Amino acid sequence: MIGINHRSQSERIRILDESSDSAPVAGTVDISVPCDIFWEHFRQAHRWSKWNACFFWVANRELVQGRQLIWAFQPIKRCYLYRMPAWARIVELVPGQRVTWEVTAVPGMYARHTYSAEDLGFGRTRFGSWEKAMGPGFRLMERFWTAHFMFVNHESLTGAQRLETIYKNHGSLGDPAWYREA
Repeated sequence: MIGINHRSQSERIRILDESSDSAPVAGTVDISVPCDIFWEHFRQAHRWSKWNACFFWVANRELVQGRQLIWAFQPIKRCYLYRMPAWARIVELVPGQRVTWEVTAVPGMYARHTYSAEDLGFGRTRFGSWEKAMGPGFRLMERFWTAHFMFVNHESLTGAQRLETIYKNHGSLGDPAWYREA
């Protein structure tokens, strides 16, 4: 675990893939929103909290490879009184398809998160969320982190369905006032 940040990206991916610290938390949802329209909205990270209830706030206006992604999470349960700040480096960005970031800010923990969008044709998109973590910092609080990853996955997929409802009702994803309806 020591020195993982000094390894190549492909080596970090290999080490995480081989790690038995956790299984990936992953899921997809198919929505009736054309992929190009979905991605145009999705790439505006500062709007994530409008449709994805796991986010309290996101600082970045857009996704840019190599940049720091800065945000704060909502608590995994409403009765918990915290907002969790987070920051990660965007290590992969394929416009219209996926964005991946690496979390190394938590001591002794290394995690990767990927959001993906797959064009299914006929105005449909498959939206996905995938996350896996490892390291002693992860293992120390594994129950919390697993619950957190499941929360992020669920709220992200539910949020994509919220966008589908908005798109069906308005033919666009453009007006933030519509998010209160969905």
